[in-house]
Formats: sequence, C-alpha cells, structure tokens
Amino acid sequence: MLKDLKIVLVDDSPSIQEFIKRFLLRVKGCKLVGVASDGEEALIMIRMLHPHLVLLDVSMPVKNGIEALRELREENSEVVIIMFTADSCPRLKQACLTAGANYFVCKTDFQDLVNIIAELQRDFIA
Repeated sequence: MLKDLKIVLVDDSPSIQEFIKRFLLRVKGCKLVGVASDGEEALIMIRMLHPHLVLLDVSMPVKNGIEALRELREENSEVVIIMFTADSCPRLKQACLTAGANYFVCKTDFQDLVNIIAELQRDFIA
C-alpha cells in the first residue's frame, strides 16, 4: 500500500494557510499533517510529526524561516524543504538554497509549487 506524502505547512498568514490547505485536500497522495505560524512552533511540530515535506515561509514572527531552516538541516537532512515566500529576491533565494532548502518558490508562482509536489510524489512512490 502506498503511503501519503506527509506535509507540514509553516506560514503566519491565515489566508495562505487556508489556500494551501484547500489545495492539498484536492491532491491525492498528500496529507497535511500540521500547520505552524512561526519557525519555533514549526520546529517542535516537525520533530514530532516527521513529515516528508515542509513548506516554509521566510518572513515570520518568533523565528524566521531561514533560522528554522538552518536548525532543521542540523537535525534532519532527509526532509524536503520548500521555501515558499512572497519575496522573489535572487539574494534571498541563494541564501535559502545555501542554508539547505531543496527548493525556493515565490508565492506568485504557484504552478511551480504544484509541479514540485507532483515530482516529489513520483519520487516518493518510486
């Protein structure tokens, strides 16, 4: 039996959270197992839930996405991390990838996120 791709969403925007939740409900083989609103909450949730994929915003309160990303990478090299942010600055993208993100997607390029999730599902099933 195939397992679902377990996903944790980390974003402080309730509207983004709702949008992504609705999207993932329609994607067969994906299961949203947790939603966090800041980097500190995300780290606790990820440690408990062991997701396959983390959608991680950059700009958040308490602990930002890059700080959380660095801490995650120190602990877990296998989880796939997609930095999902409104800021498409090339320097920010490079900083995220250097810190250990697998992907960097601007929120306005939602189709990129859809394509990456489809690719990850194929790899996960294989």
